[in-house]
Amino acid sequence: MRSRAYLPSLGLLSLILYFALTLLSKEFNWGEGYAERPILEYLALYFSLFVLYALACVHVFKTPWNQTTFWVLVICGLLFRSATLPSQQIQEDDVYRYLWDGKVFAHGINPFEYAPEEINDYKMFKINNPESFQALYDERNQEELALLHKLKWDNDTALTFMERINHPHVATLYPPLAQYVFRLVHNIHPDSILAMRSMFLVFDLIAMAFIVMTLHVLGLNRNYSLVYFWSPLIIKETFNSTHLDIIGISCLCVSIYFLVRKHMAWSIFFLALSVLGKIYSGILLPFYLQRSWLIERKHAKSGWTGPVLHLSMFCAVLVFGYLPFVDIGWKVFEGLQTYGTQWQSNDSLFALLLYFLNDILQLGGKVIPVFGNSMILAKGIVFLVSVSVVSYMLIRKIPDPDASSEWVRNLFIAMVLVFLVSPVQNPWYLCWSVPFLCLFHWRSFILLTGLVGLYYLDFYFDYQEITQYSTWIPWIEYSPFYIYLIWELKNRPAQGGNYQSKATP
Repeated sequence: MRSRAYLPSLGLLSLILYFALTLLSKEFNWGEGYAERPILEYLALYFSLFVLYALACVHVFKTPWNQTTFWVLVICGLLFRSATLPSQQIQEDDVYRYLWDGKVFAHGINPFEYAPEEINDYKMFKINNPESFQALYDERNQEELALLHKLKWDNDTALTFMERINHPHVATLYPPLAQYVFRLVHNIHPDSILAMRSMFLVFDLIAMAFIVMTLHVLGLNRNYSLVYFWSPLIIKETFNSTHLDIIGISCLCVSIYFLVRKHMAWSIFFLALSVLGKIYSGILLPFYLQRSWLIERKHAKSGWTGPVLHLSMFCAVLVFGYLPFVDIGWKVFEGLQTYGTQWQSNDSLFALLLYFLNDILQLGGKVIPVFGNSMILAKGIVFLVSVSVVSYMLIRKIPDPDASSEWVRNLFIAMVLVFLVSPVQNPWYLCWSVPFLCLFHWRSFILLTGLVGLYYLDFYFDYQEITQYSTWIPWIEYSPFYIYLIWELKNRPAQGGNYQSKATP
């Protein structure tokens, strides 16, 4: 009886905390009282939620499958999301860009063409520099800018949201599938954060459903889906911060399901959709093609027909996705280029590399022949290391084409590698790894989903003007993880860290 009440009790306590989080979020007003924002109180709530979540994970890892437990975790997960849906975003503002992109696209204008700053400034530019204006913008551009400027003033909410867009000098960097989702949300309810979160809930439930089905196909306890469905990181970053990653994550979950079923065409198709949601999962393509090749070879075929067809289909899906936007040429990738070359945030290993280049080699920000500067050089090194590691994984020990769990494990390793070496390690990027943790219970990475909450401590120090501590936040955040990871690598079971109960679903 005590065991039966354990998970519902954890769920009830968590639900109370999610309600408290929603109430606390109302204190995060936009544009005022930054120093008064209750960031420390938020962190106390987040880490309390993580402790309850960790206890729940340990419980399901040790408990045999039963249907009652499954429905408890599903109902509680839905209640957690319902409690969070009406909350005010805590320190995040990406959703305003999503809503604007959807508005732009819904009115027949390419969302990749104009940066919000252009729309804000175009009238003064036209008045003050008429010749330059006429040279830069043709008649179509001028008509579109006039329409966008009018849309900005459509209503008070639209104006407010438009003015909150971050990096307004950069055109959107979000890929085509995301743009279609934004457009659909606009058509349902313009300028509505709740509508965007409700749409994300649909993708979230798709992800959960396919995680459960994947666990079933692999012969694992379906209650392990709690690792995803109760994750405070997933809930906070999707239903409070309102980050779009769930679009690509859900497509990836569908793709992995078809991968373990060896339906390679469907798995490649949904992987391409995942990339069109956010490019993050593109690193996984070589593993899919390798398995396609091995499956075909096993059936005494040439081995190349399948991979070539699957690669062609992958490229065709990407081309089809981008086709409505390529009328502006390579400008469609301008936002991605800015992100790839300039942005850096919350990094750990990349920060060490940059420190080595700047302070040890004393390159600083100087221009380096061929490479540009130390930042570009560091990102080039990270890219080469990532490619080298993935290449090594592809050739070191090729799994049996029928060993689905081994293939999925390789995908997991590639995903976390990209995250750990990235110059941008925003907490929501780690959400991509959480579905894999349902299959492979790497406790170090589960711990990291809690530790990344310390990212928000940087805002507290900034608002309190004690920025001397900010550089230490990533090390407080990542050091316990790396220590635990090293221990886990030395002591994990031979099957690769999958701490499964012997129970069958």
